[in-house]
Amino acid sequence: MKTYNEFKQNKDNSFYKEKFNSIQTNLQFMLKKQGIRNFMITSANMSEGKSFASANIAEVFAEKGNKTLLIDVDFHRPSLRKYMQVSENVGTIDYLMGEIELEEACQDTHHPNLKLMPTGIAPPNPSEWVDSAEMRQLIEVAKQTFDYVIIDAPPLLPITDSRILSSLCDGVLFVAFVKKTKRSEIKQAMRYLEIADANVIGGILNGVVVSKNDRKGYRYKY
Repeated sequence: MKTYNEFKQNKDNSFYKEKFNSIQTNLQFMLKKQGIRNFMITSANMSEGKSFASANIAEVFAEKGNKTLLIDVDFHRPSLRKYMQVSENVGTIDYLMGEIELEEACQDTHHPNLKLMPTGIAPPNPSEWVDSAEMRQLIEVAKQTFDYVIIDAPPLLPITDSRILSSLCDGVLFVAFVKKTKRSEIKQAMRYLEIADANVIGGILNGVVVSKNDRKGYRYKY
């Protein structure tokens, strides 16, 4: 995944920005209707665009005047710290271990209304921390402090972390990549979420080729 600055310099940035604004508008209507202020974003497999979606959706929420926290809980393959170009690698795991307070774990980003909580140094047993009282406390405390809390979660199929997280979050947004994510994989991911009694609030189809008239065949593929 490219960095935030590299993405902003892309000639098609305004096109992507419009799409994420549309996604956020649809999300906000649903979130308000259901009283949701915390949701996680996941996918079936790696490299399907969930972290890119998480970062840009969080940015749009912040731009709309919402105090927003983006939490990286993908301990196995964190990417948001690099994308947001945050130098301090103190965050989620440090809070869960009781070493710092919430405010210290939240790092400044390019937008004043958007804070990032990086993973911190990944522990050897990440699944144990995901399924912990400390993680439940983190989500509840964050909801009391921010207008919206968005969690970038690991993919569903390779590891169990997101299945656990889905039961702790108010909603789940699912990302799939066209011609890459298999239908059987989507069905299996949905089964896992159903077993966890997760509230799936929507989905994003990544990698769609737009018409030549719209963007000269440019693919959304970050």
